[in-house]
Amino acid sequence: MRVFIDTNVFLDLLWKREGFLEDSLRVFDLAVDGVFELLISDLSIANIKYITRKDYPVEKFYDVMSVFRPVFTIVPVGENAVDKALALKANDFEDALQYFSAVQFQANFLLTRNIKDYAFATMQVLTPSDFLKRYFPK
Repeated sequence: MRVFIDTNVFLDLLWKREGFLEDSLRVFDLAVDGVFELLISDLSIANIKYITRKDYPVEKFYDVMSVFRPVFTIVPVGENAVDKALALKANDFEDALQYFSAVQFQANFLLTRNIKDYAFATMQVLTPSDFLKRYFPK
């Protein structure tokens, strides 16, 4: 099974967002345990660096990423995803890029806390909480 995570799921971990941290941690723990392969786009890594630039000094960013890096497979967005996102003309272009990146790498699920921006999706798009409740209940 391949599970693609949107930028906001990883940010929940970094910022220890109340109400979201536990589910994101559990998703990562399942990936560490080899239950599924966790995918993230190269675009997300760049976005994470940009978004956290004020909270994370450069050294801290590299330290944190080196800890988490072995947990996920980084997949490129690439030309195909860009072309499909442009053709789709979605309200949120970045989310369309994420989605088509997930599709081209045959993800079974896309996890995000921003479900509404993926209304066009044909693959299952779930919050980490809903994903865990459906497929990995405690």
